Amino acid sequence: MPLVKIFFSNLAKPLPLKALQAALCEVWSTQPSTTKLMAFKVDDWTHEGEDVFVDVRAKATPSRTREAVMEKMAEVQKVFSNHGLRANVRLQTYVADSYFHKLPPPLE
Repeated sequence: MPLVKIFFSNLAKPLPLKALQAALCEVWSTQPSTTKLMAFKVDDWTHEGEDVFVDVRAKATPSRTREAVMEKMAEVQKVFSNHGLRANVRLQTYVADSYFHKLPPPLE
């Protein structure tokens, strides 16, 4: 389940989260139900000239070699670039046996 946290300070327009989610699902070959995007506005930050800082957590898989992940990170940057945003992307993988997730109960 990729978790994508997007940090930003001052943007000229709102983040198109649904469009970004759809594009990132294509990059990672995932579904919207397993690809969560969260946006966080920060008052101040240290930066490298980026518009957004994108922090991705994704499951470690045999196909996600360092080279493959670096290529995907470039694709993630392109997704944001297509929306006029310069992205600084950080990605961390996790081992599934060490990860736990519990959805909320259904509404009655």
